Amino acid sequence: MTKKKLGRSRAVTAVLILLAAIILLSASPPSVAQTPEAISARPAEANEPNQGIVTDERVAATPTITAEAIAARKKQVAESQELADDAKARLTEVYDRALAQLKLAEEHAERARQHEQATRNAPAAMEEVQKSLAQPAAAALTAPADLTLAQAEQNLAQATAALEEAKKRAADLEEEPRRRADRRARIPDESKTAGQRLEEIQKTLDAVGAPESPTEPDRANRLLLTAEQQALRNRLDANAKELLRYDATGDFLAARRDLAARQLATAQKHLDFWQSQVAALRQQAAQAARTEAIRARQETLSARPEIQPILQKNAELAQEQAELVARIQGITRYSETVDATLANVRKNFDEIRSQIGTAGGVTNAMGILLLGERDKLPNVSESQRRMRDRPSEIVSAQLQAMARDKQWSALSDPSDKLEALEAQLDPALLESERQAIVKEAADSYESQRKLLRAVSDLYWDYATRLARLDSNERLLVRTAEDFSDFIDANVLWVKSSRTPGLADIRQTSRALLWLVAPANWHRTARTIGNDLTANPLIYMLVAALIAATVVFHRKIHARIVASSEKVRQIQTDCFLLTVEALAMTVVLAATWPTFLLLAHWRLSAAAADDFTRAASAGLLRTAWAVFALSFLRHLAMPHGLAQDHFRVREEPLAFLRRHLRWFLLLVVPIVFVFEVLRTQQTDEAWYGTAGRFFFIVALAGLAVFLLLVLRPTSALMEFYLKPRRGDWLDRLRFLWYPACLLAPLSFIILAGMGYLYGARHLNERLLSTIGLILAATLIRALFVRGLTIAQRRLALLERQKRQAAAEQKAQQDQAPPTGEMPEGKVKPEQTIFEMSQQTRKLIAAGTTILLAVGVWTIWKDVLPALSKLGAFELYKAGPEEIVTLGAVVTALVVIVITVMVARNVPGLLEIVILRHLPLDRGVRFAIITICRYLLVVIGTVLAFTELGIGWAKVQWLIAAMTVGLGFGLQEIFANFISGLIMLFEQPIRVDDIVTVGDVTGRVTMIRIRATTIRRWDQRELIVPNKEFITGRLINWTLSDNILRRDFPVGIVYGSDIRKAEQLLYDIARNHPLVLQEPKPIVLFKGFGDNSLEFELRVCFAGIENNLPVWHDINFAIDDAFRAAGIEIAFPQRDIHIRTIHGEIPIQANKPPA
Repeated sequence: MTKKKLGRSRAVTAVLILLAAIILLSASPPSVAQTPEAISARPAEANEPNQGIVTDERVAATPTITAEAIAARKKQVAESQELADDAKARLTEVYDRALAQLKLAEEHAERARQHEQATRNAPAAMEEVQKSLAQPAAAALTAPADLTLAQAEQNLAQATAALEEAKKRAADLEEEPRRRADRRARIPDESKTAGQRLEEIQKTLDAVGAPESPTEPDRANRLLLTAEQQALRNRLDANAKELLRYDATGDFLAARRDLAARQLATAQKHLDFWQSQVAALRQQAAQAARTEAIRARQETLSARPEIQPILQKNAELAQEQAELVARIQGITRYSETVDATLANVRKNFDEIRSQIGTAGGVTNAMGILLLGERDKLPNVSESQRRMRDRPSEIVSAQLQAMARDKQWSALSDPSDKLEALEAQLDPALLESERQAIVKEAADSYESQRKLLRAVSDLYWDYATRLARLDSNERLLVRTAEDFSDFIDANVLWVKSSRTPGLADIRQTSRALLWLVAPANWHRTARTIGNDLTANPLIYMLVAALIAATVVFHRKIHARIVASSEKVRQIQTDCFLLTVEALAMTVVLAATWPTFLLLAHWRLSAAAADDFTRAASAGLLRTAWAVFALSFLRHLAMPHGLAQDHFRVREEPLAFLRRHLRWFLLLVVPIVFVFEVLRTQQTDEAWYGTAGRFFFIVALAGLAVFLLLVLRPTSALMEFYLKPRRGDWLDRLRFLWYPACLLAPLSFIILAGMGYLYGARHLNERLLSTIGLILAATLIRALFVRGLTIAQRRLALLERQKRQAAAEQKAQQDQAPPTGEMPEGKVKPEQTIFEMSQQTRKLIAAGTTILLAVGVWTIWKDVLPALSKLGAFELYKAGPEEIVTLGAVVTALVVIVITVMVARNVPGLLEIVILRHLPLDRGVRFAIITICRYLLVVIGTVLAFTELGIGWAKVQWLIAAMTVGLGFGLQEIFANFISGLIMLFEQPIRVDDIVTVGDVTGRVTMIRIRATTIRRWDQRELIVPNKEFITGRLINWTLSDNILRRDFPVGIVYGSDIRKAEQLLYDIARNHPLVLQEPKPIVLFKGFGDNSLEFELRVCFAGIENNLPVWHDINFAIDDAFRAAGIEIAFPQRDIHIRTIHGEIPIQANKPPA
C-alpha cells in the first residue's frame, strides 16, 4: 500500500511540474520586435536580426533561433568594413556564445526525446523482459567429443568476455537506482534555477524592447538571450520527461536487474565449465607430451646408429615440449589467481569508496572495516620480485621461439641432409637397406619439424601469456598500493580500539597467559623439530654459520682495532680502511639478527598454527630492531669506526653505549611481544588491549632514551653542538629537543584514547625519520672522511712540490733586478683549504637536501599540508598540464640545489678528479668553468620544466629576445660567445704569457665576458674576450715554451771578426739557461755605417727566463770583448769643414712700405 501511494504521489508531482512548465512557456511574450507573421509575409534580408527565426508549434508566440541565422550574422560582422577590429571581436564572441547555447538546447531536446521514447516503449520492453524471466534456465553445457585445446581456449576467452560484459551490465543496473535517486533530488533545484533565469531573461528583453533601428551589439545580445531562453526551456522539458520516465519504468528497472543477475549467473557457469575443460585438456596435452618424450628416448636407444643423432634431437625437443606445457599450465593457474585477486581488490575498493561517499566520511565502525580490508590486501613484495625477472623471461621465450622457427624453416627441404647421410652409409649395405635407412631418416626429420613447429608455437604462447600476466600483475600491485594508501589516509585519525577500561585487564591477562602457555611453545618446538628432520642441510649450514660467527667474532673486532692504528698514520691511511671497518661493523651488528631471521624463515615456511605464525612475524620485527641498535653500539665501540675514523671522542661514545645497552634490553622483548599480539588471530581484542599496553611501555622507554641522549648538555650533544655554537641547530635547541620528547608522549596519549593504529603509524614514521637522520649523518661522515684523506694527501704533495721547487731555485743563479719585473704576480691557485671548504659546504648541502626530501617523503601521507601540495592548482601550462604548488616548491628546491652545487663544485672536482689527472692549471680551470655553466643550464631547464615552461613554449620568445638583444647588446654577446670559444679551444689559459695589442702580461683569470691580465708593472687589465678572438694575439706559452732572444753587437772596423764570432759562441755555450738544441747561431750581418754588425741568436725554455738570459748574456758580451781587446762600436759622425774665400752674399728682405 505504501509503494502504491508513493508511486501515485510521484506521478502527481511530475504532472504538476510539466503543467507549470507549459504555463510558463505559453505566458512568455514574444521576445523579438516583429511577429512571425510579419517575418513570413516578406523575405528575410541578410542584415535583419530576425533572419532564420521559425515558430515553435507548442508556443506560437515564442520564436526559435537557428544556428544558420547566427552563423550568417557572424559572417556579416566579420566581413563588415564599418566595424572596428575590437568591436568585431566582441560581437564574434557573443555570437559564439549564442551558438553554444543553441548546441546546449539541441542536447536538452535530444535528451527529452530519449526520455519520451523510453517512457513510450516501457510496456513493450517490460513484456520482453518478463518473457525472458519466464523461460527456464539454460541447460548445462557439454563438450564435443573432438574438442581440441585451441577450441576450448577460444571458448574460454569468449566466456570470459561474456562474463565481463554481464558483470558490467549488472553493475550498471545495480547503480541505476542510486543514480535515479540522486537525479530526483537534483532535478527540482535545476528546474527552479532554470525558471528563475528564464524570468530574468524575459524581464531583460521586455525592458530593452525592440528599437526601430537596432545597433549590431543590440542584435547580437538579443540573439544570445533568445538562444539561452531556448536552451533553458528545452532543459525544463527534458527534466519533466526524465521524471515521467523514472515513474513509468520503476518496475521495468527491477525486472532488468533480475534478468541481469540471471545472465551473470549463467555466464559464470559457462566460464567455470570452459575453465574445467581447458584444465583437463591441458593436463592431457602435458601427459601426451611426457609420453612422447619417453617414447622418443626409447626409439633413440633402439634405432640405427646412423639416425640416432636425429632421434636424440627429437627426444630433446619432445622433453622441451613437455616442460613448456607444464610451465604454461603453471603460468595459466597463477594468471587466473592474479585475475581473481585483481577483480576482488577492485570490487572491494569500489565498494569502500562508495560507502564512504554515501556516509559522508569515515566513521569509527567503517575505520575498523578498513583496517580489516587492509589486512586482506595481497602482499605485493612477491609480485614485485616476479615482475623484476619477468621481462628477461619474456625476451628469452621470444628468442627461443624465433630460434625454433628458424630451425623449422631450415628443415622445409631436408634433401641435402638426406643426401649427406646416404653418402656416409657403408657401401657394403644392400640398396634396400640403404633406402630403408634414408626413409627412416626422412620420417625422423618430418617428426622433428613437427616438434619444432609445436615448440615454437608453445614458446610464443608462453611469451604472450607472460606478457598478459605481467600487465595484470602490475595493475594488481598498483591497485593494491592505491587501496592501501587510501586506507592509510582515511583510518589514521579514526579510532581503532576502545578507550581503556577494566575489561582491558582481563584481556591483557588472557593474552599474557596465551603468550607463556607451554603448549604453544611446545608446538613451535615440534614445528622446528619437524623442519629439522625434513631439511637437515639447512640447519647444518645454520650451525656452521653460528660456529663461524662465534670463532671469527673476536678476530673481526681485533681487525677493526688494527685498522684504527693504520688510520692514525698518514703514510698508511686510506679510505678503503674505513670501508672495511664499516663492513666489519655491519657483520658484527648482524650476528644475532641473522639468527633471528633464520628462525623467522623456518617458522614461516613450516608454520601450521596461529601462535607459530605470529611468533615468526615477531622474530622478523625483532631482528630489525636488534640490528639497528646493535649497529649503533658497534659503531660507538672503543677504537671503532666512530672514534678513530670519524674522530669522535671516547667520552660521548661511552655515554651512548651505556644508554643503548639498557634501551636494547628493554625494547627488544617488547617489540617481539607487541608484534606477536598484532599479527595473531586467536583473539583480535588482544591487540587493542595487551598490545596497546606494551606499545605504550615501549614508547615510554623511547621517550626516556631521547630525554637522556638528546639533552643539549649531555656528553653526546655537547660534543656535537660545541663546534657549532651560534649555528641554527644550536639556536633552535629549545624547539627540537622538546619536540623529540613530545612526539612519543603524544603517541602514548593517542594510543590511550583509542587511536592505536594512528599512533603506531606515526611512531613508525618517527622511527623512520630517526633512521634517516642517522643514515644521513653516517653518509656525511663517510664523505668528510674521504675528503679529509684527499686533503691530507694533497697537502703532502704540495709540500713535496714546494721543497723540490726550493731546491731547484737554490741551484740556479739568481739574476739581479733590472728595469722590469722578471715575472708578473699571478692570482694564486685555489688553495687546498678553500677546496676543502667548498666540498664540505657541498656535502652539508647535499645532506640537508637528502634529509628534507626524506622527511617530506615519510610524512607527506600523514600531514595534510604536505600531501595537498601536489593537489593545489595554480595555473594551467597546457591543455593537459597543470602546475601545482608542489611543482613550484620543487622548482625552488631545484634552483637552490643548482646554486649550491654550482658554487661549490670546483673544490669537489679539484680534490676528487682533476688533481689526479695530468692536466695543467689552465685545462683544469676550463673544465671547472664549463661544468659550472652546464650545471646552471641544467638546473634552470629543470626548474622551468617543473613550472610548465618548456622549450617549445618559449623558443619564439627567446628567438625574438635574442635578435633584439643581439642588436642592442652586440658587444656583450660577442664577448660572451668569444668566452665560450676560448674555454673550448683554449687559445689562452690561466698562467699563460700573452700579448694582445700593445698589452703583454700573465693571464690570471678567464671569465665568460672578459679576461684579466696582470702586466709586469703589477697593473691588472680587464680585456674583453672579443679582443682575443678577433684581434692579434701572441701566446708565448701556448704549445712550446722555447723562446729565442737576439743580441745585436757592433764592433769597430779593423777588429778580429773571427775572434769576435768565437767569443759569442763561447758565451752562448757557457750560459746554463741557453739551450744547445736548437743550437746558438752567430751571424755576421754586414758592414754598417759605424760598425761591423754581428747578431747572436740563442734559445731558452720558459718566458720566466727571458730577463735573466737577456741580462746575463749582455754582461757576458761586454766582459768578454773587454778582455779580448775588442772595442764595441758606437755611432760616429765625421764633420768636413769647407773654407770659402771672399764675402758671403747676404740679402736682407725688407717689409714693404
